Amino acid sequence: MSSPGRPLKVLIITQFYYPDVTACAFRMQETAALLAEMGCEVHVIAGEPHKGQIDGQIIDDGRIKVSRVPLLKYEGRGKWNYIAHYLSFMFGAIRAAGRHKGHFDVIWASSPPLFTGIAGLITAWCKRTPLCLDIRDIWPESAVVAGQIKEGSFLFRAAKVIEYLLYRATDQITCVAGPMADYICSVSGGRRPEIIYNAIPAMLVADGAMPADSEPEPMTVLYIGNMGYCQNLSLVVEAARRLAEAGENRIKFQLVGSGIEKPLIEKAVKDAGLSNVEILGLVSKERAIEMIRNAHALMLHLKDDGTMDKTIPSKVFDYMAGGRPILYGLKGEASDILGSIHGNLYYDPADPAQLADRCLELLKNYRELASAAAENLSVVRQRFLREVMTGKLLNIFKNLS
Repeated sequence: MSSPGRPLKVLIITQFYYPDVTACAFRMQETAALLAEMGCEVHVIAGEPHKGQIDGQIIDDGRIKVSRVPLLKYEGRGKWNYIAHYLSFMFGAIRAAGRHKGHFDVIWASSPPLFTGIAGLITAWCKRTPLCLDIRDIWPESAVVAGQIKEGSFLFRAAKVIEYLLYRATDQITCVAGPMADYICSVSGGRRPEIIYNAIPAMLVADGAMPADSEPEPMTVLYIGNMGYCQNLSLVVEAARRLAEAGENRIKFQLVGSGIEKPLIEKAVKDAGLSNVEILGLVSKERAIEMIRNAHALMLHLKDDGTMDKTIPSKVFDYMAGGRPILYGLKGEASDILGSIHGNLYYDPADPAQLADRCLELLKNYRELASAAAENLSVVRQRFLREVMTGKLLNIFKNLS
C-alpha cells in the first residue's frame, strides 16, 4: 500500500507517446497529464518519436518524467523487421527502467504490442511492483488484419503463448471495450478486465454543433486518422468512383492523415481521375478536432474480420465530440454506441455501393440528420470523458498499491 500523505507513484510503459500522432500516444499522454493533475507522481518510459533527436535521457517537466527509448525503425520491410522493431522497445524499456529510481506503487504497461507487456512484467518483478496491463487491441490477431504477420505462422503461435501467459501473470488488466473484456476474460481464466474507454478530454468537446445547412454543396465527408490496412480506405475510393460515374458532384471525400496505405490511395485516386477525393497530410489533434467540427459529415470503418469488432476506435469519440453526422462501418460496441443516435448512418464496411448510398441519403435529409446528430455531444459528455476514465483508472491503481 502507498503511504498516507505520499503521492501515488506510477510508472507508465508505452511504445507510443506524444509527440507521436497515434491513438495510443494521445491516450497515454493525456492520461499521464491527468494523473499528475490528480496528485500522482508520474514516470513514463516511451519509444522515441518518429522525428526528433532523442538520446535516451529523462525529460522532467516538473510533473511527468519521460524517458525515451531508441527504436529500430520499421519501414514495412517484412515481418522480422516488424518484430525486431517491437523487440527493440521491449529491451530498451527494461534497461530504461533502471533510470527511474525508487519504489513505484503501480506499473501500467500498454499493448499492443504484447512485448510492451513483457517489459512491464519484467520491470514489475525487478521493482516488486503490481502490474496493470492495458490492452487496446487484441494482438496478434490485429497484426494479422494489418497484414504484418500470418495467422497460424510460428510468430502468431508464439504470440498466442505470450498472450496466454501475460493475461495470467499480470495483477490487473484494463481494456477499451466490452467485447474485448469478454475475450480477455475467456483467455485469462475468468479474470475480467476493467474497461477504460479511450474517451476524449472535456476541453476538446464542442460547446454545441455547428449550424446545419439545408443542402450543403458540396457536402464534405471527412476521414481523419491512420491510413493503414485495417482502415481499408480503398472502399472510399470505390464509393467516390461510383458517385462520379453517376454524375454526382455534390459529395466530396476528404482523407486526412498518414500511413502505409496512403501512397496506394493517392495513386488510385490519380489513376481514376477523381476530383471528389482530397487527400491531406498529418495535422495536430487540435487541428483535427477543428476540422471535425467544421466538416458536414464524418466517416470511419474497419475491415470486417471479427477481430476489430472487439475494439472501439478512438476516432469514435473524437468524431462524437464534433456533434456532426457520422457514417460508420463498424460492428460490436462501437456500432451500438453510434447506432443509438439517429443522425448517424451505418454502412457495410465491405460494400462501397452502400457507402455511396448513405452519402446520398445524408445529403437528401441533411438538415434533419445533422440536427439529430447533435446528440453525439450529449452522449460523449455523459459517458466518454477522459477525465472520468482517468479517475476510474486512479481508483484501480490505489486498490493495487
